[in-house]
Amino acid sequence: MPAADLYYYYNIEVMESSLTSELLQCAICLGELDNAYALPCLHSFCSPCLQGHIGVSQKRVSKTLNLKRFPCPTCRVWINSPVKGVADFPKDFRVVKMKDALKEWKRRGNHQRIVLCEMCDEDCDSKVEHFCADCQKHLCSLCIRDHNSTSVLSTHIVISLSSMQTDNESKKCSVHLHESIKYHCQTCSLGICVKCIRETHKIHQIFDLDYQSKHKKMEMRNCMDQLHTQNSLLMEVMFNLNSIEGHIRGQHEHTKLQIRKHSHRMINHVYKEQNRLLCEADVHYQQRYEDINSRKEDCQKYIYHVTELQTRLESLLRVQDADTVVKNNNSLVKKSQDTELIEKYSKELVDVPKCAHFMSNNFGKIGHIISRDEETAKPSCADLHQKYCPPDRIQTFENDLKVTQKTKLMHDSTCIADPVLSYASDDNPVFPVARLLCQIGDRGSKLYQLSLPYGIAFTEDVRLVVAENGTGRIQVYTKEGLFLRVVPLPTSCPRSLSLLRENQVVFTDENEKCLKILDVDTSQLFSVSAEHMEKTVSFPFGVASLSDGRFVVSDMIYETVSITTSTGITEKQLGEDNPSNTYDNPSYLATDAEDNIFVSDSGNHKIKVYDKHGRFLFQFGNDGVKEGHLRYPKGIAVDKTGRIYVADAGNDRVVVFSRLGFFLTVLADKNYGLVRPTGLAYSPTGLLAVSMPDRHEVFVYQLENSIPRQL
Repeated sequence: MPAADLYYYYNIEVMESSLTSELLQCAICLGELDNAYALPCLHSFCSPCLQGHIGVSQKRVSKTLNLKRFPCPTCRVWINSPVKGVADFPKDFRVVKMKDALKEWKRRGNHQRIVLCEMCDEDCDSKVEHFCADCQKHLCSLCIRDHNSTSVLSTHIVISLSSMQTDNESKKCSVHLHESIKYHCQTCSLGICVKCIRETHKIHQIFDLDYQSKHKKMEMRNCMDQLHTQNSLLMEVMFNLNSIEGHIRGQHEHTKLQIRKHSHRMINHVYKEQNRLLCEADVHYQQRYEDINSRKEDCQKYIYHVTELQTRLESLLRVQDADTVVKNNNSLVKKSQDTELIEKYSKELVDVPKCAHFMSNNFGKIGHIISRDEETAKPSCADLHQKYCPPDRIQTFENDLKVTQKTKLMHDSTCIADPVLSYASDDNPVFPVARLLCQIGDRGSKLYQLSLPYGIAFTEDVRLVVAENGTGRIQVYTKEGLFLRVVPLPTSCPRSLSLLRENQVVFTDENEKCLKILDVDTSQLFSVSAEHMEKTVSFPFGVASLSDGRFVVSDMIYETVSITTSTGITEKQLGEDNPSNTYDNPSYLATDAEDNIFVSDSGNHKIKVYDKHGRFLFQFGNDGVKEGHLRYPKGIAVDKTGRIYVADAGNDRVVVFSRLGFFLTVLADKNYGLVRPTGLAYSPTGLLAVSMPDRHEVFVYQLENSIPRQL
């Protein structure tokens, strides 16, 4: 057979092998498809292989339904198991037609053979004379020159088709033209005949071509067998990996399904508990409402009775007839001074009803829907009531309230005082009063001028520290507003400021996204490790310090509030125990003497309070302009008595709340020159500083009645 025919049929065999391995191979047994059946996903497998795979990998879908499924060995799509076996699937006639087409192609190749140059762009009339074994291309005489002249292709094995002979033909010796070349001289790298050995190649290294060719072919066949074995092993490994992948994917989907089911059960349970608690609250409210209405009706009757007596007395006073006055005087005065009537008023109206208590213990049950251990359980309203309002204080409050109300009813019905304020026994006003002490700043970058003073704080020796966000520096003033010193921070952009210890302050740096500590006396600057903070804090905004050296940091990007160690490692995120307790633009922070944490949840218009372990205590505030309402609250400060001062930026005022979050008074508003107050700083000496970045100013107030009296 000519060499061109040999390589032509070699190409057909290669193509046949490629089609068999890619399209006609069973993915289970890795052999040629035999009696193939097609799955709904259009992948085909041998009948015995598919039956064995179904028996091993099928799983029951439901405990009640007799339904099983198995994954496709190739794409891992789950398919319903057939009832009657693989015979329920259709036969793949595409495989049969493909085999027939391949046989017909090979048959036609025995009669027709057209070999063209595979490198020419257009039809080439030149005779194909060479074949590149590396490129697997037939080449004409023109293309072979370009092929050999290219450095990358010059090392390829190129076979000359014209020089190849049939199996029974052989090359002739170039010296002895009638002798066939049967040997190869390795010394001269030349094919030689028998006569050449005797004449000029006696002492050279010579070997027999036929023997050497058979030996090399045997080595190549062994290599081919090894490669085939390795390929089979790799295909088996790939099949196992595909199976493991499908198993992992199935486990993942099953896990997600179980999570969804568990979540739905929890949500349904929470909704049921919510409905039950709402019904209990409605019943409790209805009982209180009916009790109060009954008392109001009785009180209205007594008011009518007293008003009637008062009217009759006024009419009698206008009468000039002395006899009439004497006759009616005794009965009216007796009714007015009736002791039994006064005792009846005191008993039925003055007694503080149970529904008027500050907080009811019944509310302690609300919120305990999901069970948890005692250490991580959130305190209930009853716990806060016990902590901040001990029973002796409540009893004193009720006794004082009874005495005060009874005195007012008996002696001065037109001047009834607020019962909440009646328990104070001292002569000082209950609420703090602000007196402007000094005004600091003006827009600019010079000394005595300020640019966006967001953060402020008082040191132990009552010096005011102001952080300028616009110019990147910190200025120090006396409490009277006299300039002391300036600390430039060329690489920092300070935002919030808080007293750390003695004369050290900690502030958030927007440029380097970390916390920094400044010694006000020496101007030494220390950075809290940023590598720990940047993992959990993207944009540090507010900062406050705890007595044990830990920090509380708010993040404006992630909208989180975190408790960190002194080195910046996050210990806990506030509110993570309750997914519904989310933040919207959390900004400024503060702590009190008991290390309770106060968070200004500006976007939700609330102040949220946590203990030092990060457990939620309570919250107060709501969007609005009325008393007790807040609008985009910012800075927070807490005095020695536990009163909470809040910069109500949206309403241009500073408001005061009790230690339990009940509204007390408006300390200062726009009538005092406040415009969007942002930062607050309190000094134990009774000073309160308010920063206004929009006006680039800081007001310092002296607070009256903010320091508890020494009894």
